[in-house]
Amino acid sequence: MHGEAKRASEMLCAIHADGTLQPTVARCFAFVGPYLPLDVHFAIGNFIRDALGGGPIRVSGDGTAVRSYLYAADLAVWLWTILLKGTPMRPYNVGSGEPITIRALAELIRDTLAPGVRIEIARTPVPGAAISRYVPSVERVAAELGLVPALSLREAIARTARFARQ
Repeated sequence: MHGEAKRASEMLCAIHADGTLQPTVARCFAFVGPYLPLDVHFAIGNFIRDALGGGPIRVSGDGTAVRSYLYAADLAVWLWTILLKGTPMRPYNVGSGEPITIRALAELIRDTLAPGVRIEIARTPVPGAAISRYVPSVERVAAELGLVPALSLREAIARTARFARQ
């Protein structure tokens, strides 16, 4: 449903694009940073919460899903750049192109924030099962607008945790 709403939004922009309205299109993926809720359905926020609370870090699935995360400050820079320099109606993916499994994400958060904390993975991976992947191609935004993430995922996690502790 969420994907359909995004497509409908882009279609409405295309319908109404004219000489005065020149919309740019940012296709947003997953992010981490200040104000990220630590108690809803975002795995990275929940893992940070668990690590800051002393663990265990709980993975509700089997840990094989693949995601990527862009820091909120990078998100802001990317959106402004797309707005000011992007080609109208040309979609730009906004997110990190660096894939990480949910299991590896939990391990990175543990190693960064709470070494030694236990990780609990709720389900065992099913051999041969399709793996969920939500990682954008960021080749266009890099080539056309020169945008690349300024922060590593490890640093983004550390900064998000520092903010959450305040």
